[in-house]
Amino acid sequence: MIMKKELLVFLLVTLFSTGGNAQKQKGDVLSWVDPFIGTGGHGHTFPGATTPFGMIQLSPDQNTKSGDWDWCSGYHYSSKTIMGFSHNHLSGTGWADLGDILVMPTTGKIKMLPGSEDKPESGYRSTFTHEKETASPGYYSVMLDSYGIKAELTASPRVGFHKYTFPKTEEANVIIDPMNKIFGNIYHTLVSIEGNNKIKGYCYSNGWGGKRFAYFVMEFSKPFKSYGTYSEGKIKENEKIALAKDAKAFVRFSTEENESIEVKVSLSPVSTEGAQQNFDAEATNVDFAKAKETAQNTWRDLINRFQVTGGTDDQRKIFYTGVYHTFIAPNLYMDTNGDYVAAQENMNTKWFTNYSTYSYWDGFRATHPLLTIMDQKHTKEFANSLISRFTDRKDHMPIWELCGYDNFCMLGYHSVSVIWDAISKGVPGIDHEKAFAAMKDASLTDKMSSSDGGGGLNDYIKLGYTPSENGASVSATLEYAYDDWCIQQLAEKLGKKEEAEVYKKRSMSFLNTFNKENNHFWPRQKNGEFIPDFKLNDWKKLQPHWVSGNIWAYDFFVPHQIDEMMNLYGGKKGFEEKLDKTFTEALKMEGEQHVDISGFIGSLGFGDEPGHHVPYLYNYAGSPYKTQKMVKFIRDNMYAAKPDGIVNNEDCGQMSAWYIFSSLGFYPVTPGKPVYAIGAPQFPKVALKLENGKTFTVTADKISDKNIYVQKMFLNGKEFKSWEISHSDIMNGGELKFVMGSKPVK
Repeated sequence: MIMKKELLVFLLVTLFSTGGNAQKQKGDVLSWVDPFIGTGGHGHTFPGATTPFGMIQLSPDQNTKSGDWDWCSGYHYSSKTIMGFSHNHLSGTGWADLGDILVMPTTGKIKMLPGSEDKPESGYRSTFTHEKETASPGYYSVMLDSYGIKAELTASPRVGFHKYTFPKTEEANVIIDPMNKIFGNIYHTLVSIEGNNKIKGYCYSNGWGGKRFAYFVMEFSKPFKSYGTYSEGKIKENEKIALAKDAKAFVRFSTEENESIEVKVSLSPVSTEGAQQNFDAEATNVDFAKAKETAQNTWRDLINRFQVTGGTDDQRKIFYTGVYHTFIAPNLYMDTNGDYVAAQENMNTKWFTNYSTYSYWDGFRATHPLLTIMDQKHTKEFANSLISRFTDRKDHMPIWELCGYDNFCMLGYHSVSVIWDAISKGVPGIDHEKAFAAMKDASLTDKMSSSDGGGGLNDYIKLGYTPSENGASVSATLEYAYDDWCIQQLAEKLGKKEEAEVYKKRSMSFLNTFNKENNHFWPRQKNGEFIPDFKLNDWKKLQPHWVSGNIWAYDFFVPHQIDEMMNLYGGKKGFEEKLDKTFTEALKMEGEQHVDISGFIGSLGFGDEPGHHVPYLYNYAGSPYKTQKMVKFIRDNMYAAKPDGIVNNEDCGQMSAWYIFSSLGFYPVTPGKPVYAIGAPQFPKVALKLENGKTFTVTADKISDKNIYVQKMFLNGKEFKSWEISHSDIMNGGELKFVMGSKPVK
């Protein structure tokens, strides 16, 4: 009997020893995924339920005001209250929208306002603790302590599934709040109670995703005992319809102890009819348990394609959580009938599946190159969605698209990189002529960047650089030049010689912004003169000319012409010395430091994406051992298996994709070149199960905390002496074997 009690205590301690996550089940890869990683610090991830690239991200909301920057996903690990569960969220971005159609179970008196975090009892908000909160791919649960209600969430691609387990009460309520919006503004909302277990409606709002509708259909597993609406600040018992800026609804039940009520909610960006069709396709005869099983099996099958052997528990947890985060966005944005929204116009198509949430200023660097290896099916759909903005919508490919709307965040036209990278690696199903037309159009459209106040593309085309009179001119010139190289490559592939020459010239524009006097890419005025030097530790002087990545990251952002870039710095030796100085010379900033740059290694802010490839540049300087050392340092110091374990915004998979590649032992320094720079592996063995049925395995013989340097490499049994591995070598399957040692091979 004593042994049984001890066993019970052991099991309970194990269950709650990881911040509320469920006990690891031997052999279940989902037990290694912790969706709470990134929900603290500045990671901006959400812990709720979603499916790979799904429309629904059903997750708790805590703060939704634009002043609460660390609540861009609606959730931050530091909060102690929950105001409800809404149906879509952004994963790790630096700005926010969404939070559509919030649902909140309560007991007692009906309250229609959420209340505040410091006084949750003033509204329908509830307190909670992390000890009673769990999350895994496709599932989330929490105990709402204010009401004694257990909330559980799961999802299909277009439907959110709720399960609320109530105490015994005559006042079991569910609040429906279409007004909820993360950083957005509401024009009006509609709720319509139909029958005794169904509600329809919509929210019309404006935010980072533009002016848009979010239509919904909601069905309950139990008939209402009573109901009502709320509008113009008043509760209206027994009314079925409300249309107002603040229209909401509530329903009430009588429940027995531990009685569960399930709620299914489908969304559509186009119409209530579309939401109903989505509901019929994905929720008919599907209860919570079945939906959860399907969602978790979908994630299990996907994540199991990355098979890791060895490493520490924390390393495996970071890796597998990274895989999970990488496959959350882009997001499905289309009804089952082919209806979707692009550039704020309702569209319909049958030739592709539409996706949005294109964080391409970030994701072109590693997220999408990873998908060209592991998910070519979706890579094709992402490319065709982008191309269709030009061919079907007669608009331009976006800079940063959310809900089909280009919010112009950041700069460049990196849609061309994502498309060319896919084409260069042989991803099937992309029309090359249509792709070129869309890419060319993007390179001629001077969009106003919301990040720096100006695009400067017209001046760039005319002058060969973006002048300093435009915001973030140095960053813009360098990113435009890389994008133009991508267009040049497709032009050459298609035999378009004249256009290839035009874009070849444009791709060399980085030369026009290099200042030989101070050894930096430097802001240059319209009159051709560089602006005068200033102290590089004066942030207020730096900030107008570079965006996010800072001057030290952009000094190395010429991924398409690495040899030319090295020549600017005096060849390999001078280039290596500049890298060394960047990684060792600490910053002493004066003035305001941008909150969105973090994870400093010397002067390089690794936490923002333009510097992600920089550690791998030592390869090209002839010192690959320095790449190997730096990659391990970043893995060990910029990532951790805890809520604040991502050093900056996760950015729709980019931070995670860097870690995944850098754990495998190679990285896409130049997206659009079907090769990867060799780094240093982290695990004794990782097997990648490819869509073509083949397996590519990376092994690391003698790897340890001390044996961090590559001594030799073997590809399929033959010694491999290149510091780049080709995409085709990976896709053909086989084995890349590293032999590791404690001393660098110079």
